[in-house]
Amino acid sequence: MADTPEKSIFQALLIQMKTLPLPSGMTLAGNVVLPGVQFTPQATTKYVSFEVHFNTAIRTDLSLQIEPIRQGFIRGNVLWPKTSAQVDAIDLAGIICSLFSAGTKLLQSGRQVRFDQDPEVGVVVTGDTHFTVPVTAFWQSYPLVPA
Repeated sequence: MADTPEKSIFQALLIQMKTLPLPSGMTLAGNVVLPGVQFTPQATTKYVSFEVHFNTAIRTDLSLQIEPIRQGFIRGNVLWPKTSAQVDAIDLAGIICSLFSAGTKLLQSGRQVRFDQDPEVGVVVTGDTHFTVPVTAFWQSYPLVPA
């Protein structure tokens, strides 16, 4: 049985998340929280958490025979201890933006996931121990076209 479109999209996004270049002292295993992975940070832990969200599928034909355009977004949250330089968190948010910049195309199981616009860096949110810099990148996955 072939993978569902949703599984292929999720895998393509996950593979790209794992290529995030991290600042010195940070590692994928210790400082990046991927979807579905348990993580308990300390008050002094610098880390990035990723979420994948699926939105509405858009039907483009009246017959409902052609697969829809699927769309959604990735949220990357840079969480930085309040005792650390906020500019470093903003810098890492910029690196996440470049990872999912406009023109990025990901392929998985014959499916393409595209980013047609640059990500946006949101308002910095201050929590009890960390401040959060959210980055939102919107993606689309177009129907497979038979050869």
